Amino acid sequence: MAFPVRIIDTGVPELLEQLGTKKKSWVRLDDCRYLFKIGRPGTGENWAEVIAARLASMLGIPHADYELAVRGNEKGVLSPLIVPEGGRLIAGNELLAKIHPEYRVHEVRQVSDHTLRRIHGLLTHPAIGFPPDWRPPSDSIMTAYDLFLGYLLLDAWIANQDRHHENWGVIYHQRRIYLSPSFDHAASMGQNETDCNREERLTTRDRGRHISTYVIRARSAIYERQDSAKPLKTVELFDKAASRSPAAAQTWLGQLERIGTQDIAALFAQLQESEASQIAKTFAMRLLELNRERLLKSLTP
Repeated sequence: MAFPVRIIDTGVPELLEQLGTKKKSWVRLDDCRYLFKIGRPGTGENWAEVIAARLASMLGIPHADYELAVRGNEKGVLSPLIVPEGGRLIAGNELLAKIHPEYRVHEVRQVSDHTLRRIHGLLTHPAIGFPPDWRPPSDSIMTAYDLFLGYLLLDAWIANQDRHHENWGVIYHQRRIYLSPSFDHAASMGQNETDCNREERLTTRDRGRHISTYVIRARSAIYERQDSAKPLKTVELFDKAASRSPAAAQTWLGQLERIGTQDIAALFAQLQESEASQIAKTFAMRLLELNRERLLKSLTP
């Protein structure tokens, strides 16, 4: 069965969302608020969001939901509001700037102030809890940082390179603070590659061009130190983050180990050709397989 596509009536009023670089707007459907985010032409941002959300579910991670949607001639994804009525999402940059006055709060890319040490220091605070309806898969997940480790595992698995300081945060609601569900995973699974490049990377004998080398190059948006020239690579980031909470990391790796290739194939089979070509799906599945193998090397028997 294919993923359904929600049709949004062009007559439904919309309110433009200013945050971020992509075109998006808020719409009200069935008495609920949704964010309609339009994928950039020539990319697979829409299917990547939908697939990544399903992969997050398989891992047991709280996440924003996404469904394919069309409004007029614009294709995108529809996501219900993750902030409850009367609540507020406080992004990572705002949180870190409260603690570190020199933090470059107004920049989004290449912010070396956005370090693993600072994130760890913030998210181990006992006042920050879990999303209200979410239950951890193990007693080893005790802090918001332990949960965030799961987000970093997802990023490493799908090669998400967009976990910048506005793409995570906490939600304040009814005098309670908790880590926001994971959201915004479009920059993943090679969705911006052309089919020609995908075909070449899957079949070439040039190791420098091969997909096995391609997956190693994926970088996060989180730095090891403030003086680091580049952010950490996604798997490297997870490994370093895991060393700060080894038991929680083993739990998340165990969650990943339970997900088989058949589960992934069944998921991608629901993508219609109009959303993702067969070569795009094959490339993404191979990327997931290779990253899974790399990550599970750290799993303790």
